[in-house]
This record gives sequence, C-alpha cells and structure tokens, in this order.
Amino acid sequence: MIKTLHSLRFVFIMFIVLSHIIGPAFDFGGECGVSFFFVLSGFVLSLAYGERIREGSFRTVPFVKKQLLKFYPLHLLTMSAMLVMDARLGVFYEWYRLLPNVLLLQSWIPDDSFFFVANGSSWFLSDMLFFYLVFSALFLFIHQSSVKGLALFGSLCLLIYVHLAVSVPEEKINAILYASPVTRIIEFMLGIALFRFYRSDVSRRWRTWLESRTELMKSLLEVLMVLIIVGFATAYPQLSPRLRCASLFWPLAPAIIFLFATVDRQGGLIARWLHQPWMLWLGGISFEIYLLHMLVMRVTQSVYLLLGFEGVVPTLLSVVVNTVLTILVAWPVKKYFVDKIYGKLIKHVI
Repeated sequence: MIKTLHSLRFVFIMFIVLSHIIGPAFDFGGECGVSFFFVLSGFVLSLAYGERIREGSFRTVPFVKKQLLKFYPLHLLTMSAMLVMDARLGVFYEWYRLLPNVLLLQSWIPDDSFFFVANGSSWFLSDMLFFYLVFSALFLFIHQSSVKGLALFGSLCLLIYVHLAVSVPEEKINAILYASPVTRIIEFMLGIALFRFYRSDVSRRWRTWLESRTELMKSLLEVLMVLIIVGFATAYPQLSPRLRCASLFWPLAPAIIFLFATVDRQGGLIARWLHQPWMLWLGGISFEIYLLHMLVMRVTQSVYLLLGFEGVVPTLLSVVVNTVLTILVAWPVKKYFVDKIYGKLIKHVI
C-alpha cells in the first residue's frame, strides 16, 4: 500500500463532500475529486494486478465479482434509504428510472433524471463497473503498445474529445462530459499509463533524484503541488464548463499521484502528515464516506427543518456537522456491514 495515496483518498473525498455541502461555490472540489479518483483507480489497480495480467493469471469475472461485493450491498442500502426519505416527501420514481440505478447502468443514459435518482453519488459506481470490466484489456493495450503508438492513440482520443466537447448541447454537458463512462474512461486510462511511466527507466531516474533531495526540498515540492491545486481552483470559475468538467484535471491528477507516490517512503512534511495513523484510518473509510454523505446531509436537513433552522445554519457549521456525522456513521457501516458481508460472501462469490 502506498500510504500517501491511501490518505489522499480521504482528502479528495472531502473535496467531493464539501462541494455538495457548500454548493456551486465549490464545484471545483467535486470535479477535481472525481477526476482524481478515476486516475487513482487506474494507477492502483495496475499496481495491484498488473503483474498477474502480464502473466496471464488474471481473470476478469472473479475480479469484477470481488469489486462488486465491496460496494454493491452499500449501494443498495443507501439507495433504499434515500428512496424512503423521498417517499416521505411524496417523491416517487418510475420503475424505468430506478432499474438502471439498481443495475448500475445509469451513467450510460445521458439524462440527469436517470443518473441522479435517489443517492446521486452512485453514478460513479456505474462508471467504475465498466472500467473494471475492461481493465485487463486496457492494461495490456497500454503496456504492450509502443510509445509512438500510445502517442498517436492519445492524440486521436484528444481530437475526438475536443470535437465532442465543443459540439455537445449545453444541457448535456453534465451527462456526457461529466458522468458518461465513454468520456471518463480517459482518466482511468491515464492512471494505467501513469503506472507504466512510474515503472519506466525515466521515472526511476526522476524518483531516484527526488528521493535523494533533502526533507526541506521535498516539503517545498509538496507545498508547490498544493499551490498548483489552489491555482487550478482559482482559474476554475473563469473557464467554460466544457473544459473544467473533466479535461481541466487531466494533467493535475496524474501529477499529484506521481509526486506523492514518489515521496511515500521518505517525503516532506505533507507526506509525513499523510502517514499519520488517523489519516490512514480516514483513508480506509473514504468509500463509505462517499456513499453515505448525501444520506447524512438529507437527515441533517430534515432535522434543521424540524427545528426551524432551515436556511439559517451557517455554512461552516453545516460543513462541520455533516462531516463529523458522516465519519461517525461511515466507520460502523464499514466495520459491521460492508466488511461483514464481504467476509461472509467472498468465498461463495468467487
């Protein structure tokens, strides 16, 4: 496990959570966080399974079953809870809108009314399920292609994406550029390509040079990366949604992952902070935080309404309350629901 990346999962999950609590003023956090996780997924899956794929011992079906067992029960639980809360408000969904969410196919339908049903965060799972299915094929393609071939393929993908980005109707930008697996798979492939570069001779020389720097130099590089993220956040509101929806983060997310993977064992101040046990613990429940945070927000909003506080709770207080409650709920859900189900069923499913 690369500890810095493990802890960064929580950091970027919080980007997403804060974007939902704060609203449009922090849309940057949601879009940056999602992009980071798509790239990170390609990278860490390659790190975990790349050797088996090269040896020919990797099997897609057991792999996908294993991944589904990790997140599908919690997906059904959170979706059901949100449906109950909607029903209390008299909000009901047609069966043909619910079915794609149950089957994790919702992000294939370019319509917000499908992929934001009940627990809207689950559209991410729809994309990831597709990426799991094609992972081994993508890994072999990226790792067996020549550098020139990959450059040509990447250029072709970029041209197609640019054409799509400038021609898609404005009302479909969110559905096609933000949520569709067809466009978001680019970031997953970037993660796989980053792993190939990470294991290359050029990268080894870079990493050897970086590892030989002083702690002060590494700390300065880590702070510089934080400042770059701040710079992207500052520029974000000024850019067209066609750019900032995803492609804005294509260079940023791999750079973050590469730097913090490199300084994992001997890093600067930020790397040492990411190695703290409590940060690693939070990284370990980040997925549960992601799937549960919108449900917690709905509950707190209901309590505010009941107490007559709706619309008067300061944003900072709302951030603190929702964050603390989500973490407090995520830990027992992981320990007593997600892990228990996984431990009992894994031998029967695979």
